Amino acid sequence: QNPSMAPYAKECDCFVKITAKAESAERAEELIAPVMARVQEKLGDVVYGTDVENLEQRVLQLLKEKGMSFSAAESCTGGDIAKRFTDLPGASAFFKGGMVTYTNEAKSRLLGIDPDLIEEKGAVSYEVAKEMAERVRVIIGTDIGVGVTGLAGPDGDGVNPVGTVYVSMAVEGQSWIKRLDLGSHRTRSFIRQMAGNVAFDMIRRYVTGLPVM
Repeated sequence: QNPSMAPYAKECDCFVKITAKAESAERAEELIAPVMARVQEKLGDVVYGTDVENLEQRVLQLLKEKGMSFSAAESCTGGDIAKRFTDLPGASAFFKGGMVTYTNEAKSRLLGIDPDLIEEKGAVSYEVAKEMAERVRVIIGTDIGVGVTGLAGPDGDGVNPVGTVYVSMAVEGQSWIKRLDLGSHRTRSFIRQMAGNVAFDMIRRYVTGLPVM
């Protein structure tokens, strides 16, 4: 039909492409508009943007609109969140910096997390994830801090299976922590990508006034 609609599933993203044939671009846009509105109504707040390539691009737009910044403390993602965001032109105005605290020692030395807490709760835990987001926000001086700690494989930690990830976000006076169980059969790249997507989506939801969790 005209317009036509096609779903596309990537490894960690789903897209809906709406195409219209018309005598002009303006007329095509007119045909697309009601279909796009209906799709957004059906899918609700899982739609993170239109005419954007990925989630981080939408987050950049939103941070620019609000004049806000974020920082990241990363463990199992190994700096992937920072890389994905800084691949975007203009990212430096909104991403102030990050830390790859891959080991327990780095979490203590760079972020100041109590080694006893890490020993008691484990590096992959609600408590450590919360500390990571809260501390990186304060240390670097940003509106938002995110933290990611988890097991991307191939080995677990004796308590949590591979694919367990805690993603956290902190703003002044409030923090959110989400546990992901992504499955031990997933690749390291999938686990890192999904963890980053969740972190970016938490930022998106906070900045747009949606429930973060």
